[in-house]
Amino acid sequence: MNRLVSLAVAAAMIAWLLMMPAAAATQSQVTLTVSVVDGNDAAIDGATVTASWDGGERTATTASNGRAFVDVPEGADVTLEVDHEDYTRNFPVIVEDATEQDVTMRVSLKGQGTVAVTDAEDEPLANATVEFRKDRRPVARGQTGADGRFESGTIEQGIYRIRAVKPGYYRETITERVRVDSSHAISLERGSVRLEVTVVDDHFDPPQELDEASVRVDDADGEVARVRASGGTASLSVPVNTEYTITVVKDNYTKSSEELRVRESDEAIEIAAQRVPTLTVERQNEQVVVGESTRLRVVNSYGEPLSNITVQRNNETVGETDANGELTVTIESAGENEFRAVSDDLESDPVVVTGITPGDEETATASPTDGTPDGQTDSDGPGFGAVVAVLALVAVAVALRR
Repeated sequence: MNRLVSLAVAAAMIAWLLMMPAAAATQSQVTLTVSVVDGNDAAIDGATVTASWDGGERTATTASNGRAFVDVPEGADVTLEVDHEDYTRNFPVIVEDATEQDVTMRVSLKGQGTVAVTDAEDEPLANATVEFRKDRRPVARGQTGADGRFESGTIEQGIYRIRAVKPGYYRETITERVRVDSSHAISLERGSVRLEVTVVDDHFDPPQELDEASVRVDDADGEVARVRASGGTASLSVPVNTEYTITVVKDNYTKSSEELRVRESDEAIEIAAQRVPTLTVERQNEQVVVGESTRLRVVNSYGEPLSNITVQRNNETVGETDANGELTVTIESAGENEFRAVSDDLESDPVVVTGITPGDEETATASPTDGTPDGQTDSDGPGFGAVVAVLALVAVAVALRR
């Protein structure tokens, strides 16, 4: 008997557990009562309302009173869209943190606008960007085809601001009513503005203007202009409403580029560049007696001393530079000692300090200071012979006088 009771209790518990998800699911649903109406608040029947949220979607059709009931997850952010053969809505309705509530969706009669864009000579302009805006919001946007035309697609009928722009042309805006199928025309005029590019070396504080750098301006189709930044500034004329890539090039400097969108007024931009990173080893002496020391100094591309830079002699590390960028090394052998600085991916050109023996030092020192040319002595130089001749003549003159 006890066993039967236990089995019955277990079965009841299992049934209760199986029913819990269904009950929980039912409790987490809320109903949105959606009313679809036109501009005069007249009910629209036969409209399909689609409710979508993260992970789900549900549809319902409005009845003769213009209402539809849609069950959605409680607390979900729900997007409501409507579809009807005669009516449309430019933007969906967003219900945040859904609860049991009434929602009104106002719709308008369907319309479509076609825009023809031409230049000053009434020739069609391809690849012009056209935008329909209503209530300060973009509704339709796209580019004209080879015939210079753009179609908005299905949008609400009503008053729109229609813009057209193309790189190199001034923007034009018209305000017109879009109907069932309306046509609109916009003519664009070419224009240009002044662009001033200042090139600086921002290694310094404040940055210093960089003279004679080459400034290249490119648009989507390629190079537009190339000028010299005389005195650090380049000035040129460029087409309006265009996106440019401005590149600065100078010998011994890294290439620098900036993106700039030029609209319909003069523009100025500052582009910074710095010297190509380098290491240079400066030597105190060209020749050093073996066993004596000399001082090396490592500087960057600006001639500034660099600390903690590894110095190698004949590819073997001898030490690192101090806070002044210096390192004292002892010349241990005669002949060429090749020094170079190494840091990360940078390496200097080598410099050579020649080690000499004490005997070589005497010869090397005497050579540049000895004023006697090779093959001559102090006794037979041309200066000494002239003195002897003068003294002889004086002696003869004295003898004759006596």
